[in-house]
Amino acid sequence: MDAFDIQHQREYIEYSKEVHGYSKAIGKILDLSESYIPDAEKAYREGKKNAIWCGAVGWVVPLVYACDTVPIAFGEMGRLSDKEVMLIAEDYYQFPSETCSMVKCVVGQWHLRKDTTGIKRILGNSSACEPYNLAWEVMKNEGYDVYNNDVIYRGASVDGKRLEKLVEFFVGEIHGVVEWLTGSSKIDEEKLALELKRKNRLLAKMRQILDLRLTRPLYVKSLATILMLNVGLNNYFGKPEEYEAALDLLIEELENTPVDEEQLKKVIPLVWAGGTGQEFGIYEAIDQAGGALLGLRSVPFKSFREDVPPVEALARFVYDNQGAGAGVYARNVIELELEKTKAQGLILYGYIGCSFGSVDREMWREYFHKKGIPSINLEGSFQTGAPSGQVLTRVKAFVEMLS
Repeated sequence: MDAFDIQHQREYIEYSKEVHGYSKAIGKILDLSESYIPDAEKAYREGKKNAIWCGAVGWVVPLVYACDTVPIAFGEMGRLSDKEVMLIAEDYYQFPSETCSMVKCVVGQWHLRKDTTGIKRILGNSSACEPYNLAWEVMKNEGYDVYNNDVIYRGASVDGKRLEKLVEFFVGEIHGVVEWLTGSSKIDEEKLALELKRKNRLLAKMRQILDLRLTRPLYVKSLATILMLNVGLNNYFGKPEEYEAALDLLIEELENTPVDEEQLKKVIPLVWAGGTGQEFGIYEAIDQAGGALLGLRSVPFKSFREDVPPVEALARFVYDNQGAGAGVYARNVIELELEKTKAQGLILYGYIGCSFGSVDREMWREYFHKKGIPSINLEGSFQTGAPSGQVLTRVKAFVEMLS
């Protein structure tokens, strides 16, 4: 299979399996990614597992699993879409054409699935973005059961009594989510504690993998890296035990792979910042130009506390990890990733129609330009299909320039 003949995201995953033919672990991770949504929907239809649509990141995931429910990341529906799905949001629901392509993809998929998949519960989040807030309301009118929780940001100077008030508020929000999910606000703290321990264990294993990749940068290529971290680490592809087993196997493979000093001299370490959409051809362009994504700003590596009750640990995780809505905090994470990976360049990526993200990326570009860090700022679409030749040419030229 030739990478640049590929026209569909699912074909990119099959191609990536071929490229990683030497690794059973990466093959398993890609299989889990590919089967994530279909398997969760099938299990729900057959009455084997409960499931909901949600962002499937951060504090939500341990809580939902502790309620014996599979969290299905609605953003992952992008690779199942096409331009016709986008048009459903624009023509049927009258979303403006300039609306974020990710939101339009998700709305179009929910429209197609409302009478087939059976999963009609959506856990929203009021702090996501305004287009998504509109999407929640639209789906309510279509018969979906939507619960939209609130998240209050913590400013950098908020501490002491003010912070404790925020924690108290969010504990109430957590109980509200559980009552919507189960019919009772009572939380099984033993199950939740086990899920937090699982998350912390997986975070530790991922840190180990990323450290091993610093000296074996091309063992896991760019697309597999994005899927393993920004999707798998967040929600385990709906199969926690299988995902953890794949990570254990990957650690073993990496440890048994000799360091190639010549490869280290040639490879171009990069940090990816911004969204991670479905334009998988961009990752292939990075690989073909000799680049390696060794750092990402969006992976939550801070662990959950285990010295406080699990519900409190969830709330404190939110306030200890988020960036108060300001791009400057995310910028600090990017800076740490650049230093840790000794990256030679920064790839900034966002979705067409996301004005919030575009402002952040421009601020980061200017800041790191002054510090002598080259960057490329890309805007892409979320639906399936190969990225434009112009985008691929820009990516390859940028990475090759760094060499």
